Amino acid sequence: MFKDRKLFFLFLFIAVLTGFLLQSQIEDFFLRSKNKLIDFKKELVDEVIESVEVSVSAPPPLQSEKESLNPILTRAGTIRWTNINRQNNNLLALRESEKLNEAALKKARDIFEKQYFDHISPSGKGSQDLAAEVGYSFIAVGENLAMGNFANDRELLEAWMASPGHRENILSKKFTEIGVAVLQGEYQGKKTWVAVQEFGTPLSNCPVVDANLKKIIESNTEKNAKLSSTLEEKKEEISRLRFRDSSSREKIDEYNALVEEYNALVTKTKKQVETYNSQVSSFNECVRKYQ
Repeated sequence: MFKDRKLFFLFLFIAVLTGFLLQSQIEDFFLRSKNKLIDFKKELVDEVIESVEVSVSAPPPLQSEKESLNPILTRAGTIRWTNINRQNNNLLALRESEKLNEAALKKARDIFEKQYFDHISPSGKGSQDLAAEVGYSFIAVGENLAMGNFANDRELLEAWMASPGHRENILSKKFTEIGVAVLQGEYQGKKTWVAVQEFGTPLSNCPVVDANLKKIIESNTEKNAKLSSTLEEKKEEISRLRFRDSSSREKIDEYNALVEEYNALVTKTKKQVETYNSQVSSFNECVRKYQ
């Protein structure tokens, strides 16, 4: 009888100890997973895309009083002499952009149609609006305007280079592309030429930030939140179970499997966040360089 009582108390002690260990295991799994979620959320908001503050450079338009006998201006020549001036100042040549050519032509035509000579049209549009209309996504834009019967492209560029504001646009390091329009028409009853230079730095100059990756991160974050809530519910459910309940082990196994799923998703998403944050950081640094 005494021996049976000893065995009974031994089994009881083992059961209580096992239950205690299982409960400790539950607490340990849950707390570790919860801490990962907190770290993950903090890291997620560390990097955000800075708003692109568009830089627009537009010096006062240049109007020449010179009257050449046979004035001829060309787009190709104007671009060529622009780049000659840049190269003479140890700067890279500007790439010709068809979209900026289109924007420049729209501006030249608008000047003759509405009979004004300014960077802002009577309808309130500036060079940044023209660029947007032709689908040119940019970080920075600039515009040079000239009116007059310049003898040729070289003389036109000499006039712009003699003007500090126009010279600054032509020699600006932040611009990488150019579009040009030269058009002859009638302005205030006089036959004359209008020349337009549209300078730009396309948004594509900067590294791409994967918007789809951000959506995946947001989806994973939402899923993590739901898993965390489920873990809380299961923990509470397990804590109410009796240690001798036949379903205890099954519930604990379910809980531990869910913890593994949660931790795996946290680890995966943290890596995605690191990749996304790196992309954003590179993009922001690039944008600041051109502003």
